[in-house]
Amino acid sequence: MIDEAKLDNFYKSWLKILPQLNEGYLYDGNKNLRPTRDIFSYFKKIINDFLSDKINELEKIILLPGIRGVGKTTLLMQIYKIEKFLNPNNTLDANILQNLNKLDYRFYFDVSKFHFEQITLNEFFKFFEKANNFNFVGLDKKIILLLDEVHFDDKWSLFLKILFDNTKGHKNLLVIATGSSAINLKISADLMRRSTVKELFPMKFNEYLILKHNIYPVNDLSKELKEIIFNSKDAKGVFAKIKNKKSEVDRFFVNLPFGCEDDFFKNGGFPFVTGLQNEVEISERIKNVINGIITKDIITLRKFKTETISKINDLLYLLANSDLITYEKLLNALRIDNIRTLSALLDVLVMSGVLVKVKSYGKTYGSTRKTPKYLFITPSLRNAILGGFFSTGIEGKKLEDYFALIFEGDLKKVLAYDLSYDIAEGGADFVLTLKDRGNIVIEVGFNKEETKQVEFTMKKVKSRYGLVIGSKELELINNSIVKVPLRFLMLV
Repeated sequence: MIDEAKLDNFYKSWLKILPQLNEGYLYDGNKNLRPTRDIFSYFKKIINDFLSDKINELEKIILLPGIRGVGKTTLLMQIYKIEKFLNPNNTLDANILQNLNKLDYRFYFDVSKFHFEQITLNEFFKFFEKANNFNFVGLDKKIILLLDEVHFDDKWSLFLKILFDNTKGHKNLLVIATGSSAINLKISADLMRRSTVKELFPMKFNEYLILKHNIYPVNDLSKELKEIIFNSKDAKGVFAKIKNKKSEVDRFFVNLPFGCEDDFFKNGGFPFVTGLQNEVEISERIKNVINGIITKDIITLRKFKTETISKINDLLYLLANSDLITYEKLLNALRIDNIRTLSALLDVLVMSGVLVKVKSYGKTYGSTRKTPKYLFITPSLRNAILGGFFSTGIEGKKLEDYFALIFEGDLKKVLAYDLSYDIAEGGADFVLTLKDRGNIVIEVGFNKEETKQVEFTMKKVKSRYGLVIGSKELELINNSIVKVPLRFLMLV
């Protein structure tokens, strides 16, 4: 059993350094508060419900997975000092400010520090109850627990499951726990039934503008464009509604800093780069994210030989520098003699949040011998891996990466059911399958004008309409396809 004096020393030391640690995450080098990301609004609502005793039972424990570098710790620190980010003139914010006096305790803990000190979650929080003179079962105080890097404790899932069960009789404890993307696979069935999972993804263009340039998007425009582009009844509806938004979108882009769109597609996916200017440094920092995922996350997901692990960077380079590539070519290039090993490597890169796997559409067009399309969760990863140098025809893949991010973060489970692609030569980049099983056939690219890929796929895939995203002008083709300038997708 761990020495209580050790726990006491750790706890006191942690409380002593926490204010300084918190300041470092809240403020930039000029002592200005760092802007919040979109997901902060979700947590404001959660905290308002918690303080008002209206919180849903499954929202008492919220799991926040995400790949390294997306700002999970910063988000927790902003929640920890939520009052600094509230506007008294906003109704929701005013309610939180009014009810904050109901909050008795709020604690932020970095579980990786527990791990370093060989302290388990269970050991620490037994001591924690005693030190603060309460127990979670009969808790009559309002407490918010923010647990960062929770996956460092091997039994984190069991700990949170038991914590939920112990607090079932009241709504006085809110737990928000972060971890790598891989924690999605480590959540036990028992905990899954007792919690809410809210993933934090790399930044979209709207968030990049806020964090990098302090430029805020037009209220509700993102939501409206999402509905127009991906949830209209037909192409004529898409065209007419986008046309109504055109002047508003054009006005917004006129005032943006020169080159910011290109900068976003190169480096804009991660919050930590917004304060950096040197592109070499930015690229190296993003590569460090990948290396951290390889050395710390992937090895916990599956056991590979050292020789196999050493091939991951080469695998990522091949994927970044290719359009579609077969398993056979990957096996030969990497000198891997077992397709199961290659499949396992690709699987863990998907599990760890680096890659998005896009399968071919339908059994008719599928082939087990063909590698599914693997995209990066943000164009910034592809750009860093390639050092900013793109072979002919590859730079447009950054837009496919961005569309995969929008699907994962905005469309999946909300408007859409699945994302696939037409494996046939000359087929479209994507088939977006909506919740009602209707389809939208989509082609994306920089300066994209041709509609033939979309037309080709629409001949065999029953669809609501087709989209060619990246054209110079907004245009309706044959009442079935809409050519959409890229800026409309960028503001989704």
